[in-house]
Amino acid sequence: MVDLNIEIPKGFLDEEVRSGYIVSPEMKRVWAVELDLLAEFQRVCKKHNLKYIASGGTMLGAVRHHGFIPWDDDIDLMMMRDEYDKLCEIAPTEFKHPYFFQTEDTDRGFMKYFARLRNSETTGIQKREASSRYKINQGIFIDIFPMDAVTDNKLLFQKQTDLEKKLKQKIINVCRWRYKLENTGTFRYKVKKYIIAPIFGSIIEKIFKPNKLFHQYVDLCKMHNEEETEYVSLLSLDFNSKVHYIKRKDMEDIIDIDFEFMKIPIIANYDEALKWKYGNYKVLVKAPNYHGDMIFDTNISYKEYFKTH
Repeated sequence: MVDLNIEIPKGFLDEEVRSGYIVSPEMKRVWAVELDLLAEFQRVCKKHNLKYIASGGTMLGAVRHHGFIPWDDDIDLMMMRDEYDKLCEIAPTEFKHPYFFQTEDTDRGFMKYFARLRNSETTGIQKREASSRYKINQGIFIDIFPMDAVTDNKLLFQKQTDLEKKLKQKIINVCRWRYKLENTGTFRYKVKKYIIAPIFGSIIEKIFKPNKLFHQYVDLCKMHNEEETEYVSLLSLDFNSKVHYIKRKDMEDIIDIDFEFMKIPIIANYDEALKWKYGNYKVLVKAPNYHGDMIFDTNISYKEYFKTH
């Protein structure tokens, strides 16, 4: 396994049966890399007084298991947009190799509206994207999501949602040639991949400037952030799902809770938030991971992986 900057407790990497589910040593090593990323993230946030909390399955895992959900393979964090923007400003100078703070601005082609902190000496590739061999950092990662205001005015929110759908589709259309080609192994695919995409993709990007469109999308998510709304949400992840809603006032009361051999902050009103998102969250339900199946390797970098596969 790659060298880490955190001290791993004795026995942590051993196979474990957690809530009736077998957690393999291989997954434990992935967890260790992600916990190291979390520690580095916490270091930077503490230095710059940035606030964040665990999100989704990470908050659920912290409450129910005092660590990872047994079948989970990631860490999700969220921050209010102003805190997130500050993080994006200082990240390039704070995170040093092997840590890499990834956004569309720092790694063109990332094509997501949130950030990932990656370990560049490891491999963490979504299987559905492996054949495309995207030229972006694909080390093991943790996700950092910005939280934006959900306007209390339903008509304004519907207008904002309609604009979001149109803009997102425009971005997809502009970027499709360069980033959305599925590897079928056919001659037609090779023509698109190696001839059409490099030529016409570059021309399309110069004309339509996808990075500019990405910033327009972010501005759209931030449209109502000056309002004192009842709810905030992960609009940059999903405009249409209320499961990501959190009461703004809950963000003012944060507690630290055990997460494996570390601590992680969550909202004090976690019970209401988890019931809103999962229903009876105390009942174990093995749900599919947001990322889908992953290719993990804690011994080699994604660059080395692509050389041998």
